[in-house]
Amino acid sequence: MDFLEELSQQRLFKVAVYCLIAFIAMKIVDQIFCARKKKKGAENIQSSFLRGVFRFLIIVLLVLNVASLWNGMHKFANTILMSSSLLVVVLGFIFQEGLSNIIHGFIITVFKPFDVGDRIEMTVGGNRISGYVLSMNLRHTIVKNIMDKSESIIPNSVMDSTVVKNLTTQHEENRYPLTVAITYEDAQDPEKLAAAKKLLSETILENRRTIDLRKNTAEELFINVTLEDSSVNLTCFVETQTAEDNYYAGSEIRQVLLAKYHDAGINFAYPHMELVGKVHTTT
Repeated sequence: MDFLEELSQQRLFKVAVYCLIAFIAMKIVDQIFCARKKKKGAENIQSSFLRGVFRFLIIVLLVLNVASLWNGMHKFANTILMSSSLLVVVLGFIFQEGLSNIIHGFIITVFKPFDVGDRIEMTVGGNRISGYVLSMNLRHTIVKNIMDKSESIIPNSVMDSTVVKNLTTQHEENRYPLTVAITYEDAQDPEKLAAAKKLLSETILENRRTIDLRKNTAEELFINVTLEDSSVNLTCFVETQTAEDNYYAGSEIRQVLLAKYHDAGINFAYPHMELVGKVHTTT
């Protein structure tokens, strides 16, 4: 019993030593990448991914070394430690999905379609995600949504296989269409239609967030007119420096148009039903 107790204590001591070494190794890795981040001013996607790789390897080595302390796992763990190819096979079999995320994460770091801090847009599972890339590790990429400040955790395999729109790397202004719908009755009045187009153009140009790209300050913005089932739609592009500015500018422009169209006697179209005829009552 004394021998078994002593043996158990020795194993626990070794486990504690291995854990301490792993803890120190992780701290060293963090310090190295933190120093790299301070030197460059920001962490890029490669650094974020590589940090996760080193932390993962430290954990794997810790688990294998701890397992080798027990007789049943000693030979198996030592064999894996001595054979890198076998290690890859075993890990690939156990963590098939995780290995896929690692491979796709590596591909992202090589081709670099986006970086930490970039503003991206993508659709995942039918949900549109628009926000900033916070970090990427072995398994997933974290994107902070601009709408509600929540963090979306997206597997690297999904990030690599879906269409990602990088708004940070584009060299032109952010352009989005803004559409207002007026009634057919008002649109068929030439004066009201012209007034509706002019007011939309003026309101866009008056907004402090929009960019005026007109060559001649006397001209109006181009307004596209389309005929819908129950409305005449007026559409104009709104250009701003950032996507956030465009979001706020669109809201501000619509609010101003509510008052301007009301004063001009122009009615917005909306779904409604008009009943024509007489109502017969019986007594």
